[in-house]
Amino acid sequence: MLRFFVLVLAFFCASHVFCQDVKDIYGSVMDDTNTPVSFASVFVKDMNVSTMANENGYFKLSLKSGTYTLIFRFVGYKSVEREIELIESVREDVILTKDSYTLDEVHITEKKEDPANSIIRNIISKRRYLRSTPSYECDVYTKGVQKLMDAPKRILGENVGKTLHLDSNRRGILYQSETQSKLFFRYPERKEIMLASKVAGDNQGFSFNRALDLQINFYDNTIKWAAFGNLQFVSPVADNAFQYYSFRLMGTIVENGLEIEKIKVSPLKKYGPTFSGFIYVIKGDGRLYSVDLYLTDESRINFVDTMHISQHYREVQKTHWLPSDITIRFKGKVLGFEFAGYYTGLYSNYIPNPVFPDNFFRDEILRIEADVNGYDDTWWNESRPVPLTEEEERNYADKENVFKKTESKTYRDSIQKETNKFKPIRYALVGQRIENIENNSYWFIYPLHNTVFYNTVEGWGARLRARHVKRYGFKRSLEIEPNLRYGSSSKTTNANIEVTYRVDTLRHASVSFRGGSDFLDLNSRGTVNLFYNTLTTLFEGKNYLKLYRSNFAAFSAQREILDGLMLNVGTEVSRRIPMRNSSFSSIFDRTAKMITSNNPLNPTTEEDVFPVNNAFSIEGKISYTYGQKYTTRPDGKIYEPARYPTIMLNYRRGIPGAFNSVVNYDFLAIDLFQDKISAGLWGYSSFYISAGKFLNSKSLFYPDMRHFTGNQTAIYNPLFPNFHFLDFYAYTTNDRYVEAHYEHNFAGKFLSKVPLIRKLKLEEIIGGAVLAQPVTNYQEAYIGLQRLVFRIDYGLSWTPDKKVYQAFRLFYGF
Repeated sequence: MLRFFVLVLAFFCASHVFCQDVKDIYGSVMDDTNTPVSFASVFVKDMNVSTMANENGYFKLSLKSGTYTLIFRFVGYKSVEREIELIESVREDVILTKDSYTLDEVHITEKKEDPANSIIRNIISKRRYLRSTPSYECDVYTKGVQKLMDAPKRILGENVGKTLHLDSNRRGILYQSETQSKLFFRYPERKEIMLASKVAGDNQGFSFNRALDLQINFYDNTIKWAAFGNLQFVSPVADNAFQYYSFRLMGTIVENGLEIEKIKVSPLKKYGPTFSGFIYVIKGDGRLYSVDLYLTDESRINFVDTMHISQHYREVQKTHWLPSDITIRFKGKVLGFEFAGYYTGLYSNYIPNPVFPDNFFRDEILRIEADVNGYDDTWWNESRPVPLTEEEERNYADKENVFKKTESKTYRDSIQKETNKFKPIRYALVGQRIENIENNSYWFIYPLHNTVFYNTVEGWGARLRARHVKRYGFKRSLEIEPNLRYGSSSKTTNANIEVTYRVDTLRHASVSFRGGSDFLDLNSRGTVNLFYNTLTTLFEGKNYLKLYRSNFAAFSAQREILDGLMLNVGTEVSRRIPMRNSSFSSIFDRTAKMITSNNPLNPTTEEDVFPVNNAFSIEGKISYTYGQKYTTRPDGKIYEPARYPTIMLNYRRGIPGAFNSVVNYDFLAIDLFQDKISAGLWGYSSFYISAGKFLNSKSLFYPDMRHFTGNQTAIYNPLFPNFHFLDFYAYTTNDRYVEAHYEHNFAGKFLSKVPLIRKLKLEEIIGGAVLAQPVTNYQEAYIGLQRLVFRIDYGLSWTPDKKVYQAFRLFYGF
């Protein structure tokens, strides 16, 4: 904490004291056709000070009076040096000309191999050293801008331009944000402390820009970035680079007393996980000087058509070459929306090889303090190292005016009235939201397909569900969800409520209460939802859902005890009542004959699966994820994808006597699981293993037994670790079990090599699962194809006493 206080104090002093006696060097960086050189680098020679030009080529650098040598540089252009005597603020416009590289004659006549190959081998031989040396801390400025270049006029009846505040051509900036951070690096660990954040149109918001996300290290074998999705790409200087790239030396140029070699990078295969473009290398040294690389639609990146990465390195303390800036530009088109944008990062004030406290790089990778958005426009105008473009300045101003309008009650009331206006199509598809801006709360009414239903126990019914959310500052909120349900054939009305109070989002601490009456699934892990069961019952005569009625009161609480260590406890008292079918409707007579009873164990007989009983139980779960990385924000803690498996211990006890309870059992289970384990260019894997046993089963009923997440329908939920073909109810056990799942996504490793098909950007999936329990053993295996939110699988399942079952499974949606 003391270290953080010192950082903030130093940051504040540097931003305000330094600005008291400075002059500005400003101007534009253009090429010889008078076109702006966007994001050109501007260095102060022999000083740890630099800046960048903005998207329009304009730059500004604030320095104390004195004489300085400025170096202007951008990949593909010859750098320019200018000596400037700074007495008063001065304008300095610069023209950069295209690089003119000279190629030695011996290189042209050489037939055996291109000399670029030996240069790349030299870098590879030093790669492990270069990627990790030195450790450092530095200041990082980031900026992100996302623009809409074109958009549909209307979606679901909504005016897109009006909703997104676009101009008459349906163009505009959707997202604009800046940050100032401290970055700490000791390979392979990184940590960021965000000291200032500015988001257009949201004075209380926190930027999505992270210096961590711009840490692309080309000395690593593979490059992985969140924007790439599940894909990874081979670095041009990876250990196996020659398996993916061909290299060509374009020539040599002298810059700042250094010989710089320009190497063209070309993929050996058109649709491989590769970049194309140029890298610039310091001759004889084996270090990168600049990078100018592209990814295109042929690289199979989703949504984006083109991504351009430019990165410069600079010498620090005459011993180390470290990144000075990076810019990632992108453009694409999806569902009629054409977009473009960039993220850029500027690194300065390097301190190589600092001494870090013990456990400094432990689990927290990013900290955002509560006052990070407390700096005003004056501060940003003085401290911002990269000038805004006129469009960006205008966007800040426009969004600020809109924000100020929202502070007036008249404007808030008008917005609230428009938002709360009932629109039948919107309600039917996505539900109705009713805002109360003044009270910082809202109601959400679930859509029509979640309201009207049919099942054989209740007949035609309606479930009126709503959710109320009230926020109390960053860390606390209250959620209330009432539920009223009526079945026309069963003549039953159920009413219940769930209340959740989130005490501290930083520790994921919350308490919940549920009480009332409801129809519940006999499989406590869940089977099919009411809407899909309505369709399968009416059109196929397959009433998969089996229900019982419960009058209940339950209390639960959870809290993170230590980083990665989560505790959940709960208790429930209930009166459980078995139910029978009261309706047998189906659209087709032939399918009506397929309707089964509400007893999953004996579907041909209308008999109760358990007697009416009272139950009182307690449950506790404790889970631990070793090395769980996370981001600390003022509004809570956000977990990063786990690097190691999570282990979870679950104990549940049915207690006889209390509240007239007749259950008496003890259940213990242990789970080990991890999602999306990276396999580099081979995609990623997920696994889940669970083993459990009823230590005591003197008295328990079907709802108390161990159930499994099965599937018997063609449309399924592929969330891992669900079974693909397991009967919803038949494998429930009151004894012991072992369950295991494994799935691997190859992320297009093979299909990217198949002509025509590779354009679909499909991902190949293989997987399987086993379930062993005293009654029988179940196994399944499947293969699948996935594209964004669409997935189709084909698989087999088998048991020792049944023939092999095979079927397709389909999923679509978010």
